[in-house]
Amino acid sequence: MNLELSSIKDNVVHVAVFGKVTQDATSRDADLIADLLGEHAYQRNVLLNLRDAEMVDSSGIGWLLVCHKKFKDNGGRMICHSAPPVVANVFRLMRMDLVFENAANVAEAEKLAGVSSQE
Repeated sequence: MNLELSSIKDNVVHVAVFGKVTQDATSRDADLIADLLGEHAYQRNVLLNLRDAEMVDSSGIGWLLVCHKKFKDNGGRMICHSAPPVVANVFRLMRMDLVFENAANVAEAEKLAGVSSQE
């Protein structure tokens, strides 16, 4: 799993997720979001673009749940969007679509995050 900072717009950070969403190759102590966005990462509104996620397994769901909790605890927000069918199906099967804020695409995710569409 790789993360890439795509852009920052109106206090909303766009992060792209690439590859397999799993912690198999990542230390469980690693904090990929904080490493990418810095000390106040979880106080921000982060839109996770899952378009290039190849799959998600239970450890990846665990990672997303930990991230979701950290955002909630620190006043930030995580919105997942553009999940390919293989990832969206896992979210629905594991009922994560009821836990995570999800959007079909970046425009819907920005609307959820309160980004003005007039820019």
